[in-house]
Amino acid sequence: MRARERGRRLAAAHWQFGVVLAAAAALRCVVMLGYPPILWYSDSYNYITDAVTKAPDVVRASGYPLFLFFLLPFRSLTLVAVLQAVMGLAVGGVLYAVLRRRGLPWWGATLLALPVLFGANEMQIEHMVMSDALFIFLITAAVAALCWSDRPPAVLCAVVGLMVGYAALVRSVGEPLLIVLAVGLLLRRVNWTRAAVLLVAGILPIAGYMTWYHGFHGQYALDSSSGVFLYSRVSAFAECSKMHPAQKLLPLCDPTPPAQRPSSQEYLWATSTPLFKITNGNQFSKKANSLAGAFAKDAIMAQPLDYLKTAAEDTARTFTWDRTPSDLTGSGPSFQFQRKETPLTSNPSLWWVLYYRQDKASLLRYAGPGYGQPSAVQPFAGFLIGYQKIFYLRGAMLGVILLLGAAGVIARWRRWGGLALLPWGVGVLLVVLPPMTAGFSYRYVLAAVPVACLGAGLALTREPRGPRKAVQAAGRAGRAAGTPAP
Repeated sequence: MRARERGRRLAAAHWQFGVVLAAAAALRCVVMLGYPPILWYSDSYNYITDAVTKAPDVVRASGYPLFLFFLLPFRSLTLVAVLQAVMGLAVGGVLYAVLRRRGLPWWGATLLALPVLFGANEMQIEHMVMSDALFIFLITAAVAALCWSDRPPAVLCAVVGLMVGYAALVRSVGEPLLIVLAVGLLLRRVNWTRAAVLLVAGILPIAGYMTWYHGFHGQYALDSSSGVFLYSRVSAFAECSKMHPAQKLLPLCDPTPPAQRPSSQEYLWATSTPLFKITNGNQFSKKANSLAGAFAKDAIMAQPLDYLKTAAEDTARTFTWDRTPSDLTGSGPSFQFQRKETPLTSNPSLWWVLYYRQDKASLLRYAGPGYGQPSAVQPFAGFLIGYQKIFYLRGAMLGVILLLGAAGVIARWRRWGGLALLPWGVGVLLVVLPPMTAGFSYRYVLAAVPVACLGAGLALTREPRGPRKAVQAAGRAGRAAGTPAP
């Protein structure tokens, strides 16, 4: 009875946000009605195969397949879509809760949750067999938990560490976030033991995964692709005439002038690249990863300004008002609602994945006889196609949100940026890291949106004095009044 009464009071106090949350949930129902049971990308089949075979992938860590593995007994892709939609709603709810607790009015906290709750790109990625929704949920929940109180307890720090450690297995961009969060706690003058607890707890899932990976592939690592991805990044500018690489690395040189080279993604998957040719298509082997990584490091050391320029140009694309055609001609359309979903058996790239990589049996076991083939159902699909043309977070808007967070951090420079520093710093890192290590994609930017909104919201709040300063102030007041200090 007490719980019900507390729930009623909570609903009455936040009924405005409840209406907004219900509208966001209704939109996600429209997505499920418009594209049942779920949407696919080429990476999706690897995730399903890894979940069914219970084997670590060499291209990316298998944190997301672990999530899919626990849902395997249900054999329902609709369930996957529902859970990921709930994650999206939970992210919006977490942002609202923390910002309300920190003093923002209901409309301010709601406003900063809107990009997550109503962004068309967020809803589309939630409805795909992709790791993004899970990663965004884990990172946002972890950062929000550390911002809930000024001095998070040790148990909470341990839980946050486990979440971030698992997030590093879901997407590799999460790997440095453990250190970032621990440093953020220290700058807030939280007890150093709690920062240590967070680090140790976060290392546990990573160490466990590396041990498991060693049992399959003979090396302690999360994947065999970090060097290959970095090679794809430097291929935009690397010139062997300036690098003078070792003899064994010369076959990786591309004689094509940098201005005429394709996008970085092509150097990962295209069959015409030097890496593909010298490895006979096994570009994610241990040896290939080592050679590609060595070449990439040589390129960065020999052409540091070209590397910084390339990374900066790709990062700048994040903040454009409109989406650039160059991105939409690549994988961009895959991350938008379409009028008609391509049948799996008529899509050459997916056909190759299904049959030549022997993923068909895994897909049959997970999704049933229909292989989870999506369909575009009218009028719901048509509504979403029109919706996505208007309701999405433009890059310039994200830039304004990050600038608001930066202003709050600078205003609190005496307190090392205060509470806003942690979410703002994580948001900036999630924007900058992909262009530095692989390449630009609008999809990668989505992970930065919730924490950037949280940082902007905290920048607009008035932070209370820290406990130490409050005690000192009370002591001075007591001495002036002739009473003992607390």
